[in-house]
Amino acid sequence: MSNHNFIVDKSIQPLLPDPANTPSSRSNISSDVERLHRLHGTSLLHDASTLLKLTPSTFATSCTIFHRVYHSLSLAEHDVWSISAACILLSSKVEEDPRSIRSIILTYHHLYRRRRLRIHDDVSTSYGAAHAEAEHVLSRNEEKENLLRHVQPMSLGGAVYAEWKNSLEEKESLILRTMGFTLFWIPDSHPHRFILYFVRVLEIEVGKVAQEAWNYCNDSCHLDLCVRYDPEVIACAAILLSCKNHNIQLPLTPQPWWEVFIGSNRGEGLSSVCNAILAVGDTSNVELKRAKFAYVPSLMKDGSFTDPDSYLWSTVKD
Repeated sequence: MSNHNFIVDKSIQPLLPDPANTPSSRSNISSDVERLHRLHGTSLLHDASTLLKLTPSTFATSCTIFHRVYHSLSLAEHDVWSISAACILLSSKVEEDPRSIRSIILTYHHLYRRRRLRIHDDVSTSYGAAHAEAEHVLSRNEEKENLLRHVQPMSLGGAVYAEWKNSLEEKESLILRTMGFTLFWIPDSHPHRFILYFVRVLEIEVGKVAQEAWNYCNDSCHLDLCVRYDPEVIACAAILLSCKNHNIQLPLTPQPWWEVFIGSNRGEGLSSVCNAILAVGDTSNVELKRAKFAYVPSLMKDGSFTDPDSYLWSTVKD
């Protein structure tokens, strides 16, 4: 992760006292639907980071920006596709791991095509059986042909590219204003940076335990844990889960081991973080599969340019 030795000023970006009171909830969007779209957005961040070969720290930074933004903005006004693309752009700058606007747009366009073409496959069919709203995600059999006909490889001089570029630049500016132009602290606020230190203090063989704990920290990025818990708490939860998987007993007397790192009376929060991280890895969760692999239309009142019925995808050919 980052090698800088910044001290995080938590007066700038404090933990939220009431994370459930989001702008989306005030727009009458249920917590389950909001969670679905957050997972959808972070899955885009993960896939885009992989395709763009960004560092793990850049991915984590993009997720932190994403979650904090949606505690200030509503899903009814800003879709996760354009916001997540802007988060990738900003995180690559903050982490000094830059990618061009062109590369990001082409990557997201590729993800759009790939997800929209997952029609009537095994995953999509399971959504139709389990969710009434799936009919808004799935389309008729001819949609694959329409997509292949209309959503061609993007022309850099075409209308679709121009729309994505304008959206990306607008959202980048919006996010910077929303977060008060203070992003410098984020790379040093990730739980990953505590893993090796905590494991060594506990005198645990680093190897697989640290790697698995690191993976759990990556899973935590898909949830808004970063705005609800200190990174040390998330790191302890990741180590606890990893040690349980490897049947490693951690000391509970004369005091629980985690109190050395995060203080007393934090056991309940630690348990909540563990349960949340495990839920992200639940392979039987249909909603989770839908968020990670399918296409989820936006909740914007007037629609988004990435929605299936957008004029860009139904009438414009680059």
